[in-house]
Amino acid sequence: KIMRDKAKEYSIIKHRIAVINIFLMPLLLWIFLMLGIPAYFKDAAKFVSGNNYAGLIIFYALIGALYYVISLPLEFYSGFMLEHKFSLSNQSFKNWVIREVKKNIAAFIISAPLALSLYIFLKISPLDWWLWTAALWFFVSIILAKFAPVTIVPLFYKYSPVKDTGLAQKLSGLVSRFGFKASGVYELNISKDTKKANAALLGLGKQKRIVLCDTLLSNFSHPEIEAVMAHELGHHKLNHMWKLIISGGAFTFITFFFANNIFLKLHNFFGYKMIWDYESIVLIYFIITILNVPLTPLTNIFSRRMEKEADEFALKATDDVSAFISTMKRLGEQNLADVNPGRFYEIMLYDHPPISRRIALAETFKQNSKNNPE
Repeated sequence: KIMRDKAKEYSIIKHRIAVINIFLMPLLLWIFLMLGIPAYFKDAAKFVSGNNYAGLIIFYALIGALYYVISLPLEFYSGFMLEHKFSLSNQSFKNWVIREVKKNIAAFIISAPLALSLYIFLKISPLDWWLWTAALWFFVSIILAKFAPVTIVPLFYKYSPVKDTGLAQKLSGLVSRFGFKASGVYELNISKDTKKANAALLGLGKQKRIVLCDTLLSNFSHPEIEAVMAHELGHHKLNHMWKLIISGGAFTFITFFFANNIFLKLHNFFGYKMIWDYESIVLIYFIITILNVPLTPLTNIFSRRMEKEADEFALKATDDVSAFISTMKRLGEQNLADVNPGRFYEIMLYDHPPISRRIALAETFKQNSKNNPE
């Protein structure tokens, strides 16, 4: 009961912070626009660069830096202080700072060219900029899905081959049983930062990289780890990765379509001279963040449905209900998950079903197996 109360307290705080974060970006961007901050930054960026394109990158960096500085206290509390308060973090303050620097540099390297492309499309194709931008962002999402695990993740954590050869062979066999080939079974050293556990099956083709966090390896039994990996395997066997990419692309095009119509009205409201003004970038980002608020519950519904399908796949693939249930309970305890979150938080924040529902699914599967033995 003490652990449940602790998990509930932690989850309530995390949920509230997550809801704040949903509205924080559009709120701050709107304040920036109303105060005319983008205009000041535009003048400074053009003065320093003397070039429209280089100036846009500087402008984007200034806006991003201002946003980060304002949101930093909440980020520090949520990502460092709260995790330590509930004994979920192993991270020193120094390592937290290093991680934040790396995270922001990586984010800027990826997002700045996208902001520049948006500016270019506004300039060369004022009527169809939204279509070209959505297409490019969709393409980049596919590239990131394929290459981020081998290019970005190693900036923060180290991959190393799993030393338990028996477990590695068992997981490789599980993957090959369903038509895939394991290119390796790796351990990821996330314990230097957190006590939370996780796993992943990486790769968009037939070749898969099995990744187990060291926090999973040190606290879970072989059958439990196999249940986790069977769930991840289910996502690939059921083509969830491609469904996510395609649905994400559809949402991107829909978002930019509506953003274009709203943008034209607000552009006149703010009295910007040209559609490709630097300020337009901030205005479009503001509109997109607003549109994402109602879209988030829809994407969460889609995601929770796929997670349920992956759970069903894992139960059938392993035929070990007790291992699945003990895995869910252990993950809930180790990650301090709220097993029964409020409906509002579930709709707005949860891309996985709550643990109580995942356990109930397993118990129903067990009962059905008894009633309908093969």
